[in-house]
Amino acid sequence: MKAVLWAYIAFNALQAAVLTFAPEITDRAYLGGEMTPTRHFQWFAVAGYHVLLIAVTIIAMGLPRAHDRRKLIITNALMYLLWDAGSQLVHWGREIGMATTDLLVNTGVSTATGLLLLLIAWRDRDPA
Repeated sequence: MKAVLWAYIAFNALQAAVLTFAPEITDRAYLGGEMTPTRHFQWFAVAGYHVLLIAVTIIAMGLPRAHDRRKLIITNALMYLLWDAGSQLVHWGREIGMATTDLLVNTGVSTATGLLLLLIAWRDRDPA
């Protein structure tokens, strides 16, 4: 379990670094036009969300009871499934004119991440 969560932390650290230092890599798919200081700041704010996910995951890993760890991991998973993937599929992808392939890749990664976190939460049990 911890190895997967450390990989998840690394994934979020990579996301935060890209969004902070090279947001145009992510921004290309969103068809938003020129990378203005305002757009750059918006991506920087999203990077802050990934930093928060890292902190919450590290805190969850340090909790002694599986019940408490599961609460944080499931909340994290639901954010990926409902907020990120769900909102893009239902509304934002179409609204911002995102290419279908970019939308499916992005929502696919978010869905897979959320499902993996749910699997980790489901398997996390205190020793008997």
